Amino acid sequence: MKSVWSLRWLILFVIAAFWILPLAAVILYSFAPNTDIVLGRLLPSTLTLENYAAVLTQDVRGVSISGAIINSAIIMVIQVVGILLLDIPAAYAFARVRFPGQDLLFYTILISMMMPGILELISLYDLMANIGLVDTLAGVILPGLPRVIGIFLLRQFFRGLPKELEEAARIDGASDFQIFQRVMVPLAAPAITTLTIITALYSWNNFLWPLVITNSPGSMPVPVAIAYLNTDVRAVQGYTTVLAASFLTCLPMIILFLVAQRWIISGMRPTSGIK
Repeated sequence: MKSVWSLRWLILFVIAAFWILPLAAVILYSFAPNTDIVLGRLLPSTLTLENYAAVLTQDVRGVSISGAIINSAIIMVIQVVGILLLDIPAAYAFARVRFPGQDLLFYTILISMMMPGILELISLYDLMANIGLVDTLAGVILPGLPRVIGIFLLRQFFRGLPKELEEAARIDGASDFQIFQRVMVPLAAPAITTLTIITALYSWNNFLWPLVITNSPGSMPVPVAIAYLNTDVRAVQGYTTVLAASFLTCLPMIILFLVAQRWIISGMRPTSGIK
């Protein structure tokens, strides 16, 4: 029996190592001189903060990482606020308000979630080009509003709330909007929190559409800026600078996930907002 448990722990350790070692290597070599990677050293010969100083204070290949972080922060905040403003009323309407063609409209919207995003790139780019939003932050932000996954998640949550709560508020004289604003939205706070976290993570890490719509270093968000640095054609690239930029830019999302992970799970339960 003891040998079986030891084997399980060994297997779990090996699987965990496959996940952790790449991240550990990124963090470790982000503090190393670039020559350590060029010479293929297994461990850094010395540790330095020069890579982080260069990332924060200098433009690398015309890209300012601090500027890219600001761009990503602007995109994330506007998309989170916009998606909440659009998805919450839409999800509530699909869940609690009856109108002709409700199910047909919902499933039509749901089908768009099943389609690969790459199929929409050409038509979206053509639309953004026609209204002059290519290579702008607005061009990155607008196609991400609203998000179907948010409508689907919140609709399922609203459908799980007891109808008696709505009827009790109506007996007390509440209007439809007051029931939505003062009863349903507060009860849906756990699901809204989950959607906020998921949207923030998606917006910060979204790569494909920003890569297509942005051209100049000044409008690039973090993922595109990192990829741009990684395409350096010089004989000796600044590997450690790229690693420092990568770890620095993913650090906010790591902290956000560690702080908010318990709300991501609790927000999926339909009764988590009811006491």
